[in-house]
Amino acid sequence: MEKLFELRNLKKYYPILGGVMRRPVNTVKAVDKIDLDIYRGECLGLVGESGCGKTTTGKAIIRLHDPTEGNIFYHYRQDGKAERVDIASMPPSEMKRRGIRKELQMVFQDPTSSLDPRMLVKNIIAEPIRLYQQMNARELEHRVIELLNTVGLTKDHLLRYPHEFSGGQRQRIAVARAIATDPDFIVMDEPTSALDVSVQAQILNLLKTLQERLNLTYLFVTHHLLVVKYISHRIAVMYLGKIVETAKSDRIFRYRAHPYTQALLSAIPAPDVEHKPERIVLTGDVPSPINPPSGCRFHPRCPFALEICQQQEPQLLAFSGDQDHLVACHRQNEMHQLVHDKYGKR
Repeated sequence: MEKLFELRNLKKYYPILGGVMRRPVNTVKAVDKIDLDIYRGECLGLVGESGCGKTTTGKAIIRLHDPTEGNIFYHYRQDGKAERVDIASMPPSEMKRRGIRKELQMVFQDPTSSLDPRMLVKNIIAEPIRLYQQMNARELEHRVIELLNTVGLTKDHLLRYPHEFSGGQRQRIAVARAIATDPDFIVMDEPTSALDVSVQAQILNLLKTLQERLNLTYLFVTHHLLVVKYISHRIAVMYLGKIVETAKSDRIFRYRAHPYTQALLSAIPAPDVEHKPERIVLTGDVPSPINPPSGCRFHPRCPFALEICQQQEPQLLAFSGDQDHLVACHRQNEMHQLVHDKYGKR
């Protein structure tokens, strides 16, 4: 598969200011030295608990937040030529000049707050088009109507304001705005979490259809594991600013090899209530990203932690020789037996 992004040693730290002079007194390590590949045309699900750095990762990739350190290698096509560039420190003006800025878009979690309540729908969707394409008024309106039809709305919605729509319709408008520039890559930041379950299914089906039709690449940020299983080709599990496991979706649900992934998947409701496996309940709270634990960051909550886990940070290594399944755990090769002995067959 063709790579679209290569993240190398990516960091995003936020300073904590204190004192009368508001000087930095500490640092929140939201994303801390992650390596991750994203392939063209795929949907990569990024899962983990709230506050683990998922959304920050997505915003750093598309440069809504400037990375503190590291590389974001982007493979983009222009004028029939492919080029690999590091956009981690590229000035916004240079990104716009090269045509990169319009290729990277985002759909936010809450469409109510991401859409300007004072703008008509036609202007919300037309705004990014005006920035990158020269169109007269008639061509622009035709393009906006085309985008509305693409997401399941009609030209009758052009002259309405966001508050006149349901949550699902507002999210459709947000999606129409995101695809208006014909982007390469879209960060989906929990796009269904604020919606009713029945509406969630409609939006997920829309996103899958658009991905196939427009050859889009998604980073799908969520904490909802059944959603990510449905829509994602691959899954990356994140804990306290670190990637702890990546694999194809079906493989990670079948052969999860990190204890944190085991705990996350055990929380999925079982359809057979009489034979559901015992849930893995993690003890303690998520450590602070200001002062993360030494060694493996998961070791204070891990039921299988050893002394080495406290001292040495595990690296992402192939699980059972599968180079597409990477796990950062000192005990990855014995994890299934450990879980079976402690919690029963899973």
